[in-house]
Amino acid sequence: MEEFETVAEATSRVPNRFARTAAGIAAIAVLILAFCWMIPHFIAQPESASLKTPTPRGMASGFAPHVAIEQVEEVPYGDTAVLDDLTAGAKYDFDTSPSLQEQWEAMSEDAKRAYTEDEGWDYEIAPFSARVVGCSMVSEEAFTEWYPLYFQTNQSEELYAEEDVRVVVIDVEVANLSTEPLVPPVPVLRGSAFASPQDMLDGGMLPDPYAQAALYPSDAGDGAIALQGEYASLMPGEARIVRYPFLIYRNSFSAEDGIDTADLSDMEIAYLDYDPFRVVALKLANAHDAAQVGVRNAYVDAIVSGELSEDVPVS
Repeated sequence: MEEFETVAEATSRVPNRFARTAAGIAAIAVLILAFCWMIPHFIAQPESASLKTPTPRGMASGFAPHVAIEQVEEVPYGDTAVLDDLTAGAKYDFDTSPSLQEQWEAMSEDAKRAYTEDEGWDYEIAPFSARVVGCSMVSEEAFTEWYPLYFQTNQSEELYAEEDVRVVVIDVEVANLSTEPLVPPVPVLRGSAFASPQDMLDGGMLPDPYAQAALYPSDAGDGAIALQGEYASLMPGEARIVRYPFLIYRNSFSAEDGIDTADLSDMEIAYLDYDPFRVVALKLANAHDAAQVGVRNAYVDAIVSGELSEDVPVS
């Protein structure tokens, strides 16, 4: 009987031992959680108290070669630029990038031949015209009031640290001067006050894709919204006003107060040319200056309306 009671007592102690072990583990877990909670409070944090990616200072890598600009052609606000000699292609990326040159040297002759025979290797962009017909700089809140879909498309808040933001909204009238359908290249925003190097071809900023999708939405399935792929597609002789929204941040400027004193008349949108490395820059204007300028260009107006004489080529 005594032996049975000893075994029973031992058996009854097993749950107690598990309970004590579980309680100990729980206590240690609580201490670890408390310790992890305290660590960030003792370590100096960034001013934004955010661990998100810093806001961009220029265009995304790979849009244009990081090479010095050889020529700048400036077009006053309201004037039309006839862009009939722009060149682009992967060839110029390989020519100017040391890392790509190393990759090129390591390629087989067949791979090199496939690259050079591809239509994207070295090509001329079909003729088109562009002129700025309107521009403004607004807060993100104001932009969202204009385009409520921005609530759904905007992912910048998830990507970047919190920072002052403005939206530069630019209306560009583009006209297809060729005899084939055309999607004109996307311009970049440049400005003397920006932190990105303005003497380099890749020193500008691209339109914000999330804001652009709010302007030109398409159904991406499952309730998602995407940017229309052909929102700027033009038939021969067709002209259309395309709106480009650019996001600029406090981090985008060289000076800390640059965004507070930002002026549209110090900015421009530019089309890039790779041969030679140049930019065709269409100047912007603040509201007062824009009101003083009549936006007209008889030559391009005649092309668009089909009123040119037969001896003047369209393309």
